[in-house]
Parts: sequence; C-alpha cells; structure tokens
Amino acid sequence: MAVKIYNPLTKKIEVEDVCQEAFLRFLYGNFFGKFLLWALFKRAIFSRAIGVWANMGISKSAARKFAKNHNIRIADFKKSPEEFKSFNDFFTREIRPETRPVSEGENDISFPADARNLAIENIQNRDVFFAKGQRFNLAEFLGGKELAARFEGGSMLISRLCPLDYHRFHYPVSGRIAARREIGGFLYSVNPIALSKSINYLCQNKRVLTIIELESGKMCAIVEIGATNVGSIVNFDKVGGEIRRGELMGMFKFGGSCIVSIFEKGTAKFSQELIDLSSEPIEYLSTANSKAGELLQ
Repeated sequence: MAVKIYNPLTKKIEVEDVCQEAFLRFLYGNFFGKFLLWALFKRAIFSRAIGVWANMGISKSAARKFAKNHNIRIADFKKSPEEFKSFNDFFTREIRPETRPVSEGENDISFPADARNLAIENIQNRDVFFAKGQRFNLAEFLGGKELAARFEGGSMLISRLCPLDYHRFHYPVSGRIAARREIGGFLYSVNPIALSKSINYLCQNKRVLTIIELESGKMCAIVEIGATNVGSIVNFDKVGGEIRRGELMGMFKFGGSCIVSIFEKGTAKFSQELIDLSSEPIEYLSTANSKAGELLQ
C-alpha cells in the first residue's frame, strides 16, 4: 500500500518515503512480526528503553546524521544541529516562530502541527473511515459514552506526524482549557501501514484528552496520541488557562505520533480541498498554524 499525500506547495500528489517501511510491514502484516508486536513493540517498556537512549549524550551524533540523511530543513531551527545535546533535544527542537505564521482569519481553524491530515465530516459513534470496512468507536476513543454523544455528528481532523517532523504542536483554536485527562494504553504505530490493519489502534494507544471551551460555549476535544517510541507527551498549559490559536500547546518526545481534533456538530467547516482529498483517502500535508477550515457562527 503506497502512502499518498497531497503537497499544497507543489500542488501534486506524492508518495511518502516511510521510515522503516519494510520493518513496519513485517510487524503489522507478518505472523511472526505480529507476535513480536504483541510481545514487545507495543509495550511501554520498549519505548521507555528507546527514550533512555534518546536522552543520552551519545545519541546526539545520530541526530545530526538523521537531519542530514532526511534533508530536514535546518534553516527553520532556533539552534544549529551541533548545539543539540541528545537525539531527544533535536527531536523536540524549537523552530523560529516566523517560519510557522498563524493564519489571519478571525474564525480560522489552524492545523495543529507539521503533519499529514485527514478530515471527516458528520462523525458517528460507529463511523467508517480511513480504511474500507473498518469501524471506529468514538466512545472508546474519548473514554466515555457521554462525551462521545456530545460530539456525535461533529467534525474530526486526524493529524499524523512522522519521525521527520517538527514535534511540537499548537492550539488549532482559541478558548479556555476546560479539562484534561490521560487515557492509558499501548504504543502501536500510527503509520497508515499499521492503521490499515486496524484503525482501532488509535483507541488502544496511550493518549491525552484536552477539552477546549470555545468563545461560543461549544467544545473542541484535542486528543494527543502516543505511538511506538514516543517517550512521553508533554502539555505546557494547565487546566483553566486561556489559550490563543497558534500558541504552543505541547510536544511529543521521540517517535511518530498523532493529534485528533474533534468539533461539536455545527461548529466547524474544513476546507473543501481537505474534505475531497480525505475521501480518497489522500492525506493533506500541512505546516503548523496554516488554515484548515473555519469555525461556524
């Protein structure tokens, strides 16, 4: 399965160069690979061990090599690759704010991250999307039937980060942090190769749920999802704080990850281009803080 993404800068559909693609296909598509996945790779102890290495000084040479081999745009970095003290220091790098300007529309919804995105309109508690024939349980994903009922019929944006990306994420909307809680789970990959086998890996992975109360009184649920090799999920602001669209929300430590933004029914409208591509499905390549859609009045 080729992972197709649309690049709005080139206006072309491209095939993603997936990190460790052959190994991912082995883990999620081979009998022996699935055993290793169950026994080791989905478990937190494996990702913690990788995280220990990523925080050590000996890993900094791997960071410089990784940036060079994957043509990562170092001009965006706040500091040079030589200044990173470890792989995680590089992975959670800050970038110059002017490289990710916030879209100017007063009612805009921003993409939360440098990511590959799919948008779903009119989500149901047992909706079919991403891979033909697969069903997604919204109540299981959000950790409760009452919360799922609130977002029934709303809109969802799935933003997938890969290891090459800038791994800090930003608020897609303005408002107040009304609630936050952690939901325990495993650490499956969130790459399409894995999700094509089971979309419910999103429901089984460790995640952090944040509820943002919008100025209208409506709610936006932002779910940060851990994945294989993600050491931890860090949020910068506390519950009760006022936040502005485009401000830094948090960061993922080493590994690919995913952010899901869910809006109540009648609250959001994503761009038609994003909706049309998502129906294929072809992921839409975004930079953090660029426009994804608009809040409805």
